Amino acid sequence: DIYQNLPYKNNKNGEDISSSIFEQPWPSELAKFPVHDVERWTLVRELRDDVNQLLERARSDKLVGASLEASAYVYARDNDDKHKLLQALQGDEEMVYPPVKTNGVDELRTALLLSNVFLVDTEEEISNNCEDQYISKDNKSGCIVGVNVAGGRKCARCWFYGDENQSGSTLGVGQYSDLWVCQRCQFAVNKWEKREGKKFVMDVPDMVDAPGAAKT
Repeated sequence: DIYQNLPYKNNKNGEDISSSIFEQPWPSELAKFPVHDVERWTLVRELRDDVNQLLERARSDKLVGASLEASAYVYARDNDDKHKLLQALQGDEEMVYPPVKTNGVDELRTALLLSNVFLVDTEEEISNNCEDQYISKDNKSGCIVGVNVAGGRKCARCWFYGDENQSGSTLGVGQYSDLWVCQRCQFAVNKWEKREGKKFVMDVPDMVDAPGAAKT
């Protein structure tokens, strides 16, 4: 039984006095985390709130559905400090493995759950890529933010959108073999195939009608 072998005890003497998992409090040592990049992640949370407000507007207008169907454009208003904080979390242009610019997890795209986040140098770049109703200037983050439909093709595995001409490939097997997967997911598929000794076949008819999916 997993519970009986957990290494966390709930009293100062190191003894487990709970007879049931439902009486066990949350281990205090797991609730303590060191302060980590407070300024950066506070900015990211504020930016996430700004983006989410625009996404709700875009959803109401049927511009996008899921957040991964969208991209965001962010201008830090000539604030070098904010731009540098965000730039450090700017991932690779496409979903690739192994990642180059970040660790593949702590980046804007995954923190905001968007297919792309573009850090631009002028407000005009946002206006050129987003309609006025999907641009916000009076934001918690202090940045000018715009959202639009993500470009490219939808990965059939992770659902992030990417440029099929830059990376990734079609599955090549099965009824839905022309479905595209990004390079990161292709790496995972290849690893699975090598371990299992057989070809990966995706059996997902609902993906055929999904936005960005290939048609058969």
